[in-house]
Amino acid sequence: MSGAIFVGLALSVGTAVAADSEVSAPPAEGSDTDITVKTPKQTRDPWFDLDKLDVNIYGLSYHPDREAVHQKNLDNQFNPGIGLHYTLTDSPRGNFFVEAGAYYDSGSAWAQFAGLGYQFKVSRRWRIGGAVAVVNSPTYNRGATFVGMIPLITYDLGRIKLNAVYFPKIANYNEVEIFGFYLSFPFSAWR
Repeated sequence: MSGAIFVGLALSVGTAVAADSEVSAPPAEGSDTDITVKTPKQTRDPWFDLDKLDVNIYGLSYHPDREAVHQKNLDNQFNPGIGLHYTLTDSPRGNFFVEAGAYYDSGSAWAQFAGLGYQFKVSRRWRIGGAVAVVNSPTYNRGATFVGMIPLITYDLGRIKLNAVYFPKIANYNEVEIFGFYLSFPFSAWR
């Protein structure tokens, strides 16, 4: 039943968008009729724009308290993984985004996350902000899924973005502080 409601809603929204995307063309020159021809506008899909999508390649971390990470067996500093970053809004002041991914974490376990964030545009290339994310990994919070705030800084080179995140030491959620580093590849720069 809910699937039928979803399909019906999608069709009605799609029909409304299609109706809004038609424009009237004037009659052909020399024509003695008043027939109006409707042609579709060239518009982007309002729900998804491939140019707003980045692929994230996760890779490295640094733990300032080297002794503690060795004692707790959290010293894996090579953290391969992949994720997607989608810009929801982009203004001269900053951008809202969603991001989701998975990576091999400092405790040598797979971590998955999804979050919503905002970054201020400090200059043409620098962005500073953070995300509120749902995180799940056996390494963090004794394996229980939790919600956390993740500070994020980005340097945008155009075809590649350099990103750094900070995971502070917070009780059982994260037993040691961590700096993470990864690359983003915007689809818009490679098309």
